[in-house]
Amino acid sequence: MPEVDTAPRGNLIPFSVPRSDVGYRGNDPIRAYRNMRRRKSHSISGVIRFARIDRNEPRVPDRIYSDDRARKPVRRFARLPVAGALAIAIACALQPQANAQQAVDPTPPAPSTAAMPAPRTDTASKFNVSVTASITSDYNYRGYTLSDHKPSASTNFEATYNILFAEVNADSVQIPMLSQLQMTDYAGIRPVFGPITVETGVAYYSYPGSVIDISYPEYYVAPSYALTSKFTIGVNAYYAPDYSRTGAWENFDSIGARYKFDSGLAISGELGRQSFGTTRATAMDVAHKLPDYGYWNLGLSYTYKALTFDLRYFATTLSKQSCFLITGTGQAAAGSNGCDPALVATLSWNTSLTGLK
Repeated sequence: MPEVDTAPRGNLIPFSVPRSDVGYRGNDPIRAYRNMRRRKSHSISGVIRFARIDRNEPRVPDRIYSDDRARKPVRRFARLPVAGALAIAIACALQPQANAQQAVDPTPPAPSTAAMPAPRTDTASKFNVSVTASITSDYNYRGYTLSDHKPSASTNFEATYNILFAEVNADSVQIPMLSQLQMTDYAGIRPVFGPITVETGVAYYSYPGSVIDISYPEYYVAPSYALTSKFTIGVNAYYAPDYSRTGAWENFDSIGARYKFDSGLAISGELGRQSFGTTRATAMDVAHKLPDYGYWNLGLSYTYKALTFDLRYFATTLSKQSCFLITGTGQAAAGSNGCDPALVATLSWNTSLTGLK
């Protein structure tokens, strides 16, 4: 999920294996050089011993083994050590030049005909599933409570493949005439362009088992930009054509920022504005404009392995009467305290399929 997302569940601003170097072990040049010298000295010494044996042979006074012709084999074998030594010296002198030419030769070596391993596909890494479970002292949504300032539990399941994602979120709520379960389903795309991530999708809010049906979709785009590996900023734009099936459109815009320290501590905040249109008239109520308001939050979070603790302050510009018109809680005359400033503590646990590998 996006790291600059500081709203309880409306703002999605996404964020994101070292390869081990394979060493090459070649032949030992020192050992090869020693073996070469050992083989050469053995061959030369064998020739010398053979020559000495011939030199001690008795001379036969005939035409075949006369004085001059008897010395020819000895001279021939005596020249071999000298020729061998010269050949070794020439080879040693030419070897550095050959190595230098090979080092500067721009022509790449011919490809090996040895069997190469099949390239590893990234199909497995493109698919991921993440799970998040959390408990909070107050389910605060864009500045007002959905749990009557009481603790709330939530679970979230998200599946991603390439840039596609789908998500199911379940929260416990305390809202008049509605069930105690809020379901929010998400689907969309999340492409990444270097440090920029652009999430675009739709969220569908519903309350299964409620007496009335106020389910509705909300469309959004939420780009984020990682200025550094620690500092990220983001922008959110949400729009619903029929907020809670009241006939009024709804628009929420905000900016957020998050800075992460090396110790696991992070500070983040969000500043936004919620706007509404006019509700449709019914047999029990006239059409009226829902109030707009400003909203902000600021908090600290600390992450240790899979656990994150967040302490955050929420506030709005709504009055108690305006809060009653939006939330439907409290009394019309006295208003509602559902939009009062609140300090909220949240403990969450997160894991993913790739994290378990």
